[in-house]
Amino acid sequence: MINEAFFASKKNILIIGYGATGKSVYSFLKNNGHNVSVYDDFKANIPQRLKSNRLSDIDLAVKSPSIPCMPHNSHSIIKDLGVAKIPVISAFDVFMLHNPEARIVGITGTNGKSTTAALTYHIMKDSGADVQLGGNIGIPYFDLPKAEIYIFEMSSYELASSRYLKFEIGCILNIEPDHLTFHGDFGNYVDAKHRLFENAQTKILSLEDSLTSEKYGFSEDVIKVSAKHSPQADVYVFERAMIGSTKTPILDLSDVPALIGQHNYQNIAFAYSICRRCGIPDHLIVRSIRSFRPLPHRLNIVKKVGNVLFVNDSKATNPESAAKALATFVGFKIFWLVGGRSKNVNVMNSIGEYLTSVQKIYLFGESAEEFTQTFDGIKSTVDCKTMLSAIHLAYKDAVEESGSVVVLLSPMCSSFDQFDSFEHRGDEFTKAVEMIV
Repeated sequence: MINEAFFASKKNILIIGYGATGKSVYSFLKNNGHNVSVYDDFKANIPQRLKSNRLSDIDLAVKSPSIPCMPHNSHSIIKDLGVAKIPVISAFDVFMLHNPEARIVGITGTNGKSTTAALTYHIMKDSGADVQLGGNIGIPYFDLPKAEIYIFEMSSYELASSRYLKFEIGCILNIEPDHLTFHGDFGNYVDAKHRLFENAQTKILSLEDSLTSEKYGFSEDVIKVSAKHSPQADVYVFERAMIGSTKTPILDLSDVPALIGQHNYQNIAFAYSICRRCGIPDHLIVRSIRSFRPLPHRLNIVKKVGNVLFVNDSKATNPESAAKALATFVGFKIFWLVGGRSKNVNVMNSIGEYLTSVQKIYLFGESAEEFTQTFDGIKSTVDCKTMLSAIHLAYKDAVEESGSVVVLLSPMCSSFDQFDSFEHRGDEFTKAVEMIV
């Protein structure tokens, strides 16, 4: 049974990883009377550091999401805990064990989960609900005030690490190859994502995601969403009209310029489905969707210089999300900035059909040589070394064009070769663009 009694015999607890999640769990457990020690490979200034991997006194370990735990890459401390038969749980598990009756909306997916979670929170908050937003979106569980409803963005790392998953509503937006280094292979990644549905009262899925819809589409209490016209869907988009629970158009998506592109139509449909299930009426949902402002670094229009639009999509860290950006600007002449640390997947499977509008590709970072070969004979590329150089070279070419033109940062890679995070990369892009006059 999931309750606080679990901790009655678990007085000595080890925190593995002392980032934002680890710090939050440490403070919570310390304040609740546990003896808490910390293991971290890198940080020097941490409290109660575990010495010499001494595990004999440890009753329970709490792992931060990014600590490797799969059979092929399990961290040595995880292996040692396994040999010692000491249970390892996640920060989410700790939250559930201390809040067994919490009403939680769990949202996951390869792409779009942050926007969907933020939009759902905005609608609920705007409609007067007592709601909090956290998890992978950046706010640790124990840094949140108490609320009636929690909206948690769930990463595949956290799902793979958790034992006590429980959701009033679970949403899986889409599943595409990503984070394969952590999970080992695509099958393990899919299994991690699908764990969200194992103990979810209501499941919301996309009919465009065959991996999930074919497995769970006929389960009880399933809401089916489609960003395309699909008569099997409970909520779907048809010619930019969102068809809601009454099977009639409730929102013209052309009236939501802050959330452009079919992928955002899917995000809207999921947020609508969640909020309807929570009892919020259509007119309040529609009002709040129209007032939503998108999260940074997700197809954000930074500036327009003459006829050249500059778009920051730094959050596009994999080929599938970059493909969505390219699809959004069909009809534009696209000068595309690509680079960073490669995900080591076949990118053409995702982006091949969207390359028609791309005029030239400006490469930077570790992946430049790889993508020079990938696009050889398909599209013209230039190795710019740095993103700053890529911006200026792309603008120099773009300004010579007529019609609708976009310089698009949708890098298709993680940021960790030249930047601290995708946010850092996007901020630097924005700063550089703001200086163009």
